[in-house]
Amino acid sequence: MHELWRGNANAWECDELGHLNVRHYITKAMQGIGTLSDLIGMRRAFGGDASATLIARTMHIRFFAESRPGAPLHIQGGVLDVRPDGLDAVLMMYHSATARLAASFVISLDHAAPRSGQPFTWPDRMQSRLDQLLVRLPDEAGPRGIEPAEPASDLSLQRADALDLAWAGRGRFLPEDADMFGWMRAECAMGKVSDSVIHFKEGFPEQWASHAGNGPARRASALLEVRIAIRNYARPGDGFVIRSGLTGVGEKVRNLVHWVLDPVTGRPWWSVEGVACIMDLDARELVPTEADTLASLRDQVREELKL
Repeated sequence: MHELWRGNANAWECDELGHLNVRHYITKAMQGIGTLSDLIGMRRAFGGDASATLIARTMHIRFFAESRPGAPLHIQGGVLDVRPDGLDAVLMMYHSATARLAASFVISLDHAAPRSGQPFTWPDRMQSRLDQLLVRLPDEAGPRGIEPAEPASDLSLQRADALDLAWAGRGRFLPEDADMFGWMRAECAMGKVSDSVIHFKEGFPEQWASHAGNGPARRASALLEVRIAIRNYARPGDGFVIRSGLTGVGEKVRNLVHWVLDPVTGRPWWSVEGVACIMDLDARELVPTEADTLASLRDQVREELKL
């Protein structure tokens, strides 16, 4: 694999859980994709004058070891598969001081026109470079708690209402959310959800209860694995709502899905499928779900809810 990024977990990128927020994992991964584009021969793929770029469509991410403030990190990666008008990339993020795996990313990207987002075929001159970048999928980067499947096609506000999905978030896309081409940056796909998931009290009642009390919250929800399907890229000024539901519950983990939708048209921006847990912020470990809470959560499960 090739080194694609090297840096650290900045303190301002870490959240109330005391570790790197999920959006900034994607920020660093997308910088790695920029380096990969250089190796392919697309040197200005993410510059304002680009004639072709790489647009993320799906992502599968696993989190292995916390990245605390200041932690030195680096990313290695390569190309898993080449399609006529795109590729699948794998990136492995490591703690540089210990060589411990921090996270893995499998990202499906379109080779596309930057301003229309329309995919188009690779030029012949890039084929040999793409072949030289091919790598095998490391065992750790494969799915564990999420079954590979095609994203659902029936996402809408009407369908969210029919499933009685919780209202977890609402907001706008701001100028700082946009990339060089005026489209939403890829890290927004987790950033907007991360900003709102605290309101998903149906999925994390323990966390909601801790915020309702007088003392500091010492338990919080954390992601272990996530899959993201980006259907449409928003522009600054667009709005969004987030509708959320549980798809499964175990003693230590819960499976959930978030639909991020346009509040005006009802069409999907993107959807997120995750495996999450409740984390003890002092012991830095997963907390088993108490029996009565587990029973209540199982009543909230919507098995028909899909990514």
